Amino acid sequence: MTLIAIFTVSGLAILTLLSAKSLERKRRKPFFVLTLISSGDIHVRSLYHRMVHLYSDSKEKSWFLLKKQVPIRSRNLLNKLISFIKEKREQYVGNMRDSRLLKKPDGISEFFKNMSDVEKGNGEVNEVYPDSSQEDKKELK
Repeated sequence: MTLIAIFTVSGLAILTLLSAKSLERKRRKPFFVLTLISSGDIHVRSLYHRMVHLYSDSKEKSWFLLKKQVPIRSRNLLNKLISFIKEKREQYVGNMRDSRLLKKPDGISEFFKNMSDVEKGNGEVNEVYPDSSQEDKKELK
C-alpha cells in the first residue's frame, strides 16, 4: 500500500514539473513552482557544503585529540599520580618507623621482643607432638 502511494506521488510530481516547464516556455516567464525548486536547491546545496566542512573539521579535531592529546595528557596524569603516591608512601612509612605503636617503653620493638622469647625457649615454634599411633606401638613392646 505504501509503495503504491509513493509511486502515485512521484508520478504526480513528475507530471506537475512537466506541465510547469511547458507553461514556462509558453509564457516566457519563470513559473513560481520552478523558482521555488531552484531556490530550495540552492539552500540545500549550501547546507550540504556546510555539513561537509563541519564533518571534515570535526574529524580532524577528533583525530588530533585522540591520537595526540589523550596519550600526552594520560602520561602526564600518570606521572603526577606516581609522584603523589611516592610522596604519600614516604610520608606514612616515615611516620610508621617513628610510631609508638611499634615501640615498647624499654626501646625494643614488639617483633624483636617476641624473637628473643622464642630464642630463649619461652615461645612456641611449631612444636611437634608425638603421634598417638607411635605411642600405642611403644606400649605393646
